[in-house]
Amino acid sequence: MADKETGKTPETTFQEAVQEKNDYEVCKYSDVPDAPPKWLWKPYIPFGMVTIVQGMPGSGKSTFLADIIACVTNGKTLPDGTRLPERMNAVYQCSEAGGPGVVKQMLQNAHADLNAVSFVQGDFVSLCDGRIQRLIEETNAKILVVDPMQEYLESSMFQAQSSRKEITNVSLLAEKTGCAIVLIGHFTKAQNKEELYQGMGSGDIVGLARSVLHVRRLSRTSRIRYVSQVKCSAAAEAGDYAFEIVNFGEARWIGPVDDSDMKEIDEEEKSKRQGRQEAAISDLRGLLRLGDMDASEALRQMQMKGHSESTVRLAKKAAGVESRKCSDGKWVWSLK
Repeated sequence: MADKETGKTPETTFQEAVQEKNDYEVCKYSDVPDAPPKWLWKPYIPFGMVTIVQGMPGSGKSTFLADIIACVTNGKTLPDGTRLPERMNAVYQCSEAGGPGVVKQMLQNAHADLNAVSFVQGDFVSLCDGRIQRLIEETNAKILVVDPMQEYLESSMFQAQSSRKEITNVSLLAEKTGCAIVLIGHFTKAQNKEELYQGMGSGDIVGLARSVLHVRRLSRTSRIRYVSQVKCSAAAEAGDYAFEIVNFGEARWIGPVDDSDMKEIDEEEKSKRQGRQEAAISDLRGLLRLGDMDASEALRQMQMKGHSESTVRLAKKAAGVESRKCSDGKWVWSLK
């Protein structure tokens, strides 16, 4: 059927296009200069490319990245034992609750060099905002962490065409600056999807990333987390790495693990947790055996013995300790 304006049929238009000459150049891959990928942490986080880190809220994504930033800014050893050749600068762009103060505390706990970590402050900053590129270039940052990425997209994560365009521009930014760009995202509530597509948003988002990492909890009550790679388009995928959250932002790396290791770690963690609780129950009963005690003082003395507040609360319930409010408004703990 002919076009109403030009009168041409699709076949005619195609033939005209075929007959055009000198409008393209034939290249051979043998003539392309070798450009092997460069790595911040091989094969998990490449330089000059986009990495996506996903997980449920509270899974330890930010702690994981805070530890990596600490390694980068101090030129320390990465979780697999690789020593970074030099100290490097970083950008951590975060919009989570609490703002820069919370991020600062997290990075401090991770022992990062705060003088080497920057961010853009002000009105909305999108992933394609020119200020991001200028900051990377001005600070010579080698890693940019965006936490969470959905807060820095101008369009909806679920609109494939627009989100694809934005992530493509971010990929070009990574390539141009040589910076490792890491986008943090959340899992969807529906976990019956294929592993690679469990993150929020269009599948085009993970499709454009070179590396996709998942951070998961070992169990609901455990401090152990593990990082698994579900995609790598620049090298062979690698195994899982486990770490323990010692403090907000501070990780203690356990090392590479497989399924049997994770089961053993889980059993060991449960045993340690039970031992800590039994010790707390014994100490709390000993403390209150002589009589009632001011609740805040009892908690202080238990913490001086090395028990965390959460452990004390659990021990209080297990030991049968009652809370009672006095006439002066203070609370006391007593054994039943």
